[in-house]
Amino acid sequence: MALALGHRLEYGLFRMVEAAAAAASWRQRIALGVRVGRVWHLVDARHRSVARQNAARAFPDWPEGQIVALVRSNFQHLGATAAEFLGLPGVSTPELLDRYRFEGIEHLEEARSLGRGTLVLTGHLGNWELASTALAAKGYPFRAVARKIKNPWIDRRILGLRSRFGTELIAHRNAVRPVLRALREGGMVAFLLDQRASRREAVPSLFFGQRVSTNQGLAVLALRTGAPVVPGFDERVGDTHVIRFGSAIAPPAEGPREERVRRLTEVFDATIEAAVRHCPEQWFWVHRRWRLPKELEG
Repeated sequence: MALALGHRLEYGLFRMVEAAAAAASWRQRIALGVRVGRVWHLVDARHRSVARQNAARAFPDWPEGQIVALVRSNFQHLGATAAEFLGLPGVSTPELLDRYRFEGIEHLEEARSLGRGTLVLTGHLGNWELASTALAAKGYPFRAVARKIKNPWIDRRILGLRSRFGTELIAHRNAVRPVLRALREGGMVAFLLDQRASRREAVPSLFFGQRVSTNQGLAVLALRTGAPVVPGFDERVGDTHVIRFGSAIAPPAEGPREERVRRLTEVFDATIEAAVRHCPEQWFWVHRRWRLPKELEG
């Protein structure tokens, strides 16, 4: 009963912000989100602490004041990210694409020309939700592997927003068959690989020089299918966005399968780390990325 009540309260707040964002101009949405982020930073001591601990792990040479400033900016960015995404019902396709610039698109086109489908390595950077809708609006057959949101009412609403411009979602659980089908059809499938993985899914890796557990699924699928893996990350620049694609990441050619999976995953994590270092205030610092399953501790 308490959980259901909490979900309803969350959903009510969610719909209020969504309505305000949809009625506002793009710049007004960002300003609204920044204000929401400031309040969030003020009242949510738990996530504020997690973000500070994470940032201190990643940047051990930074003074405390710089860490505090990064976290404050990060909460404001995440608020703006939510407001931009929740405002999608009031956004047309031309308006969405007018806010986007695509760099390195030739890497994506080259990968698609191979005819094996395309795997996209990305993370919770910039406005990752908006980026997927922009790519779908641009005409790419885009799918993303995503986890369900714990609140079922919000999850259903987010699913509708994600699909508004044609993005298709593949549930994180039992994703292999839908991903293989999408690749056979020549589609693009994105993996947000920057969150910790459970023991069953994990391969040990490194992120900012420290041990992490990373989902092995992308590396396994890349080695199994031969589909190219193209890195692509979103960055907010003022009230616009840029998505930058890099050249396809070549998998290790030799070695036992488990070793190749581990080595390729480490390359993925290093690629994400470089993108985070480019605009650290725009990453999802409130997630406990460095928490390890017991089996990987020690």
